[in-house]
Amino acid sequence: MIKSQIRLKATLSALILLSLVVSACGAKGKSIESPSPSSSSSSSTTPAPTESSSASPSETPNVSILKQFQEQAMAGQPADELFASFKQIIGDAQPAEADEIVRALEAFYEKNLPDAGKKFEADNVQQVLTALKWPISEEQAASIKVDTIKRLVQETLGGGYKLETAEGFIFPIVDYGKLLSYGDRVTTPMKTYLDLMATESESASAEDGGLIITLDELSSRTLAAESYVVNFPDSPERSRVEGQFINYLSMYLVGLDNTPIFDYDTFVLLPAVKKQYEQMVASHAGTITGQMTKQLLDVLGKSGDAVFVKNKNGEQTDIPAVKQFRDQIESNARSKLPVGKK
Repeated sequence: MIKSQIRLKATLSALILLSLVVSACGAKGKSIESPSPSSSSSSSTTPAPTESSSASPSETPNVSILKQFQEQAMAGQPADELFASFKQIIGDAQPAEADEIVRALEAFYEKNLPDAGKKFEADNVQQVLTALKWPISEEQAASIKVDTIKRLVQETLGGGYKLETAEGFIFPIVDYGKLLSYGDRVTTPMKTYLDLMATESESASAEDGGLIITLDELSSRTLAAESYVVNFPDSPERSRVEGQFINYLSMYLVGLDNTPIFDYDTFVLLPAVKKQYEQMVASHAGTITGQMTKQLLDVLGKSGDAVFVKNKNGEQTDIPAVKQFRDQIESNARSKLPVGKK
């Protein structure tokens, strides 16, 4: 958790520098402040990298190497063999080419992950893995006594996956931390994207209907995702990060079933949550996240901070204005994001 928080703060700091030179406007032409972890500004006069400057105009991908890797990925090669190829070729790739190599690997994961997950559904696999110490490392995999399960785990981990657990079930997910280790080979937008994804893959935001990170950490992830879209509106990864931003923002402003933002007895906004919201508004007033948090506080100010009310039977009942805000979170947030050129 600490490792991911440190890296996320570093990402946010880098995005502050980017925001000094990247002009990002909302869909209606409104200026949007790039999220930052504090109100302090950098005094550096060195030009910050931007989306357009992260790769030289003359820099073109090595078509033969890239095409070969893309064909390998599309052919359904075993994950560990494909990841071995990835590690071999990305070291010699130029940034623009390295980006495409990463995208080809992600496309493979999207297609391969469901099948990879099914291999872990067998009861004997779950029993063996449950007996191991968590998290399950390559060293632990080597100690597994059942050869078929040992090979399954080793091939999975060697393929760029990691094992995650939820509700007592163990399954593979993409290990973006491994991809991030090649961040010096890719462009700035891709490295920032991998950083955001690695933060989530190393420490999931929510599980079993509840938030498993702090509200402060969730606010940082929300700001980082928003800042990516603001700074890199034309990135091919924009759509995925934008979806993650909306997800984070909804969890932040609505809460989850097992981690509500209100007291279950009174339906009033929890003091700790209100304090966090007020800090968000004070520190990040120019961001979409800060603006929408202020909107929510304004709405709740008219209801005495009540998120819901009790009907005559004592049951939870919507407050129209609060419900309207909640229902429009996604549409309002998306309307404030910059419009890409693509």
